[in-house]
Amino acid sequence: MKGQYRQNKQAGFIILCILLFLWAAPMSYAQKIHIFLFGGVNHVLEYGDEGDYVFGENDFPVTPAHTPVNVGASFAFYLNKNLGLELDGRYTLSSKVTLQDPSDSDTVEIDTSKHYAVTFNVFYQFLKGSMRPYVLVGAGVDKLGAEDRTYTTEYGYDVGFYVPEKTVDPVASFGGGIRYKITSHFGLRLDFRYILIFAEPDNLSSMNGVFGISIGF
Repeated sequence: MKGQYRQNKQAGFIILCILLFLWAAPMSYAQKIHIFLFGGVNHVLEYGDEGDYVFGENDFPVTPAHTPVNVGASFAFYLNKNLGLELDGRYTLSSKVTLQDPSDSDTVEIDTSKHYAVTFNVFYQFLKGSMRPYVLVGAGVDKLGAEDRTYTTEYGYDVGFYVPEKTVDPVASFGGGIRYKITSHFGLRLDFRYILIFAEPDNLSSMNGVFGISIGF
């Protein structure tokens, strides 16, 4: 019940961010609105520790670095020529990783869980003209798209990986990029972010890089 209550609070936080974002739209529309459609990769850094090994409960405590594909879209509202707000949604696909049991070196190949993330960001652009670098910072929530699964290890043992009680976690993002304007309404954008998911029992850190088209109104 407590886990469900926490998830409901975090879902409410997402809705509140969206409402505040839409409320701010009329004030910022005097400048410009940009839609960014993108795709790229999310390099997840290794997490877990061999010291967390527990026989029969946590036989594969370390998840190695892996790089799944992710796609998404964002909506940016410019408050002036440099400062803006952004609502960003990203979907990270699963990828295959090989886990190792530190006690006997048994291995198992599994599919990582998918992730759905929504962040509310503040960004600031520099320079003028067609090429405009920017920096940003933001926060939001990440939803783990996990499923209960059973895999067979290299030594022939069946091992289960189950959905954790908590599947919604806070997330923070820091980064920047470059927006290149081709016409008054169309351009390209390259975006890099360091993303930190405050999960249990281990925080997840990743380096995210995407590229796509920017459509201005």
